[in-house]
Amino acid sequence: MSRKSLWIGMIIGVCVFSTANLVFASIGGNRTPKPPGIEVTVQAGDTLWEIAKRYDEQAHMSTQELMYYIQQENQLTSAVIHPGDVLVIPLES
Repeated sequence: MSRKSLWIGMIIGVCVFSTANLVFASIGGNRTPKPPGIEVTVQAGDTLWEIAKRYDEQAHMSTQELMYYIQQENQLTSAVIHPGDVLVIPLES
């Protein structure tokens, strides 16, 4: 094998490695760690507002802010919750 072929092979190898590294990094390498939280099972009569109010001081947020973050964390499209639903309550560390 000539030196030229060896260099071309090394350059192609580096390009393939770099491309694979970029692909895998974009798939999951940039994930930020989830904030700590607790799981709460919705009981009959619970509302999202009441649950947020129960944990707002522990989360260091207003009730309205915590409601928003609970909806985001649990992919809720509205404030409607049902008994038996398990919600993650995001808490700041």
